Amino acid sequence: MENLFTQFNDIEAQKEFSSQDLNKDGKFIFSTIGYIIPILFFLPIVLKKDSSFAKFHANQQLIWLVFNIILGVISRLLAFIPLIGGFITSILGLVVLVVSILLFIAALKGYAVRIPFIGNIISIF
Repeated sequence: MENLFTQFNDIEAQKEFSSQDLNKDGKFIFSTIGYIIPILFFLPIVLKKDSSFAKFHANQQLIWLVFNIILGVISRLLAFIPLIGGFITSILGLVVLVVSILLFIAALKGYAVRIPFIGNIISIF
């Protein structure tokens, strides 16, 4: 699993994280909560304003939230197709769950994992 995280790790963003930033108490909790409950993507910014690690993950969580909303709309539209629509919706839901768990674990381990394909779309923080 470490190989997976290092493959998608953004080395440039990782260099911006100071060693003090990575060793602060509570940074993992605040930087991961948005992967579990996407609507809380703003918590890392509000609670850890000076942390580049928290800003990076808040940005990724916002992108993940927007992407999940778009996937939800697509899933609802596909659900009208008998049999195939339900199957595709179930697969999309499973993929979202697995990716959310992987992003959560990566943040817990201190990686700067960008979401593949969409991780560079928005950079707000």
